[in-house]
Amino acid sequence: MNQKIVPIITSVGKIWGRDAIFLDEVKIIDETTIEIIGSFNGNLCENLKDDSDKKYSIIFSSVHLFKMIELDYDEIEYESSFDEVKNSNQLVKMINMDKEMHIGKIDKDYKHFVFRTYDTVFEIIGMRFELNLK
Repeated sequence: MNQKIVPIITSVGKIWGRDAIFLDEVKIIDETTIEIIGSFNGNLCENLKDDSDKKYSIIFSSVHLFKMIELDYDEIEYESSFDEVKNSNQLVKMINMDKEMHIGKIDKDYKHFVFRTYDTVFEIIGMRFELNLK
């Protein structure tokens, strides 16, 4: 099966454009929890539609892969500023390694997220995310 990039629809709707998500801070809460903090450009979020910036915090849980790369070097195609990679080659590889090694940590409930801020792209394989607006 081929990878497919699918936009994630959040409480602010679909988010698109390089100027849509700004990054202020990245926090490692514990070994499997990452928090990204910043602001959304209201004009580039489907459900905000205004000129104001909206502060956010997004927490990714049960993280088994965390990659941070400068935007210009990102190799994953995109549909929006926050996507899921369905049938992810990286995730399939990790699941197969997990099975071979009888570790039992990663299964089909994990997802491959791509969160693109103005200058930085985050690739995260984890179980879920929680987006909070401030």
